[in-house]
Formats: sequence, C-alpha cells, structure tokens
Amino acid sequence: MSSEGFSPCRPGLWVVAVVPALNEQLTVGATIRALLRAGVASVIVVDDGSADCTGQIAADAGAAVVRRERNGGKGVAVAVGLSLARDQAQAVGRAQAVGRAQACAPRADIDPGCVVFADADLGDSAEEIAKVIAPVADGSADMAVAGFPAAIGGGFGLAVGLARAGIRRLCGADMKWPLSGQRAMRADLLFGMLDAGFGPERGFGFEVGLTVDWLRAGYSLVEVPTLMTHRARGRTIAGFVHRGRQFAAVARALAKRVWKVRPVPWRT
Repeated sequence: MSSEGFSPCRPGLWVVAVVPALNEQLTVGATIRALLRAGVASVIVVDDGSADCTGQIAADAGAAVVRRERNGGKGVAVAVGLSLARDQAQAVGRAQAVGRAQACAPRADIDPGCVVFADADLGDSAEEIAKVIAPVADGSADMAVAGFPAAIGGGFGLAVGLARAGIRRLCGADMKWPLSGQRAMRADLLFGMLDAGFGPERGFGFEVGLTVDWLRAGYSLVEVPTLMTHRARGRTIAGFVHRGRQFAAVARALAKRVWKVRPVPWRT
C-alpha cells in the first residue's frame, strides 16, 4: 500500500479496492493488475478459504492478501477487507494532513478517498473500473455501480427482478444492475455507515442490502455502463443452484429491511 498512488480520475484521489476471492487462481492476477492500471492505489484480496493458489498469485500481482481458513461468504470477506482498507485510509489521511499542515493548506482539502469493490474473476476487464470511479471522483455521485453488457446464456433474471422490485419498493429507486458487485463509493460515507452500525449481508444478499442501506442513508447512487465481463455460470445445474442461492439471499436481505428501517449491523 502506498499513499503516493493516486487515481488518474482525479489527482490526489486515493483509491483502495477490496476483492473477495474463492478459488480464482486463473483470473485474480489479471484482475489485480488491471485494477492497478485503472488507478487503484491499493488492492486488498480476501482469500476466503480457497483450495488453490489464489492467495499466492494475488500477492505476487501486488495485492495485500488476507487469508481466511474457512469460507464465510462474500459479505464476511468484504467486511474483513474493509477493516484493512479503513486502516490504510486512515494512514493516508494522516499523511495528507501532515502534508497540508506543512503547506499551510486548509484541512478541508484532505481527500476522503474512495473504496472500490471488485470481483476476482474480472480479469483484464477490471480496468473498466476507472469509469465507475469517475463519478465519485468528480463529486457527481456518492456511489457508482458498474453495469455489464447483456449476458448470453445466463439465467432467467429472477434474482435481478426481485432485487429491482425490492429496491423500488423500499427506496423508490429504479436500477438496471442492482446485483452488480463492482462499485465505487466515498470512503468517508462508507466508514461512517460502519460506525453507525450498518453492515453487509452474508453471501449473495450483499449487493442489494448495501444498496438499500446506502439509499436510505440519503446518499446518491448512479449506474455506469461498462464493458466488464466475468465468468458466466450458464444454464447448468451448478448455475441454477448458484442462482437459487442468490435468489434466497436477496429475499432475506430485502425482508430484513422491510421490517427494519435501520439496517442490521455488519458482522464478520
């Protein structure tokens, strides 16, 4: 991690990416290198119980790696990564504060930074994250969500449809890509939500839960079309099992938020 690596989207913007990974040795290295090319200063990979060489390849590609011996699901992995990201952001903030003080610049000039979430299977297409960082960097949005080209041979859209309907009912917002895990957001707002007891759902309800929590907190969100690609599960037995688990997780995340105006705390 270096406080000198700033995003080309805006000079001085410090960007840290959290990448949960499970058995992604074939793509994680390319994903990390693409994120770094896009201007991400620090990549944190949470190896969530992989049985392959994901962690070693991620470290060799330049990421800080946190190893979990047992798989806890995406939400748990993200929460672990955010803990380290917060430590890094605070260190960068202190360095910026010292630099501003030495230059007699106002403290308000200190950049709060940007946190990115990215999947480990994006490969070279992860470089498109620069498009997602841009609205946060220029101040036009508090969070930006990446859109993907239409998938060929995917599922029937049941989980996506449920997520769209739930977000519309709970927040009054219409989203095209509510389950996209590729996101950029203001670090100060995200960490403020953590302090207030907000937190990610375990497993596949993570994205929809975060979206509802974010919008209910009064923060802005935009969707950004990209050319990102990731591994398609197809209409196979494994693919349908995955989408069934995703549908159930989305339903649980939304149900919790129907009855609780205040989101449930994040837990690891």
